[in-house]
Amino acid sequence: MLNYTRNGSGEVVVLVHGFLGSTAIFEKIMEPLTKQFDVIAIDLPGHGKSEMPEGEYTVYRYAEDIIDVLVAEKVEKAYWIGHSMGGYITLAAIEKQYSKIEKAVLLYSSDSSDTPEAIDKRTKQQEEIQEHGTGSFVDGIIHNFLAPDAKTEDVLFAKEVAYEAKEEGLVAALGAMKSRPNQRDLVDTLPIPILVIEGEQDKAVTPITTSNPNVEKVKTNTGHLGMVEDAQTVAREIIRFLNSEN
Repeated sequence: MLNYTRNGSGEVVVLVHGFLGSTAIFEKIMEPLTKQFDVIAIDLPGHGKSEMPEGEYTVYRYAEDIIDVLVAEKVEKAYWIGHSMGGYITLAAIEKQYSKIEKAVLLYSSDSSDTPEAIDKRTKQQEEIQEHGTGSFVDGIIHNFLAPDAKTEDVLFAKEVAYEAKEEGLVAALGAMKSRPNQRDLVDTLPIPILVIEGEQDKAVTPITTSNPNVEKVKTNTGHLGMVEDAQTVAREIIRFLNSEN
């Protein structure tokens, strides 16, 4: 089973990190969340302290692994918060109705599938990781995840979290992102409340655009890692949304 932590009390909140992340990436928003919610934070396979099982991964398989954790913890309903790839996984879980998700927050994520150009880029990244290792790959790409004027301490923190990922975990994650479906129609018709938090300086994902009245959008003046770069705003907006009666 995946490595995870559980802290706090109240309604259950599931934190799903993205590519190059782990439970640690939510460190700056964890305390305010656990003061009001029962927070389960999960390391995806090959990330953080979770081992990497054999076989290829899809966003659906990641979601199933998370459900295994929730079953073990006897959680029948929850709010899900997914960052980047974690957002793709959250949408996959909603689509397949793997669990009762009452509200969801998509942090710096997208509902689009990869373009042919993006798929080709990820394939080359898989080859780079297998040839040169995690450290070299992280050093070369991490700047794309933060705003150009991000604090040095935030950049170093993001690197340290990313360094924990295993090569096979990163290769599997890239494969899952390449094969993920286009979820625009799903987002357009979702009956549950969704909060989309996007960064004005985020160049890593295609923004979510929808006329669904159940989808609310908030922007932060950050890059792709707003919960690191502007944790106060991200935590405040998440808590407001989860506590609202929408």
